[in-house]
Amino acid sequence: MSISKKEFWDQFNHFVSVIPREYFNALLILHEKLDGKNISWALRGELAERLKIVQVEPSCIEIVTSKTDAEKIFQIVQEFKPEQIAFQVQCLSRNAVIEGKEFLVYTRGYFFDFNLNAVKVKVEGDLQFKVGEWEWGDVFEFTPEYIYVVGKKIAVIPLSIASELYCSLGWTDRVEKISEVTRKSHLKD
Repeated sequence: MSISKKEFWDQFNHFVSVIPREYFNALLILHEKLDGKNISWALRGELAERLKIVQVEPSCIEIVTSKTDAEKIFQIVQEFKPEQIAFQVQCLSRNAVIEGKEFLVYTRGYFFDFNLNAVKVKVEGDLQFKVGEWEWGDVFEFTPEYIYVVGKKIAVIPLSIASELYCSLGWTDRVEKISEVTRKSHLKD
C-alpha cells in the first residue's frame, strides 16, 4: 500500500498523538524487520489497545505468536541482543478477581524479550493462561484485526477478545475502557 508524503505525515502525527513516539518508532522498526518473512504475529496488551484508542498507557510492546514463529523472530532480532528464548511460566502482576476472591494469574509459553531503542519488547509463542490452581487453558488463538500505521499493516488482538479475557479475569476496569471505545464507535456508525 503506497501513500503520499502528506498522507504519511498526517498518519504519523495522528499515531504519535495516540501512542508515545518511542513506541511508534519501535513498532515501525519491528514491522520492517518482520514484514515479508512469513511470520504470523500480533500485538497484544496496552499498546494494541492504545492503537485502537483505548485509554491505557503502554509499558512495553507485547507480541503473541506461535512457538515456531517466536523462534523465527528470535533469529531476526539478534542485533538487539534478546534474552535466550525459553519455555517459561510467569506470574502476572495483577490477580484475577472471581466471585469476590483473588487468584494468581499465570502465563506460559516460549518467551524472550529485548530492548529496541529503550522500549521493552516481549515475544510469547504458544501463549497459555492459568488462574490459580485451575488447569492451563488452550493455546491463545484468535483471528487478528489489522490497522494501518503510516501504510504498514499491523495485526492486533481484537478488542472483543481482549475484553473476553479481561472479563474472565474479573478486570472490570479494563472491560469498561474497551466498552467505552466500542460504544463510541457504534455511535459513529
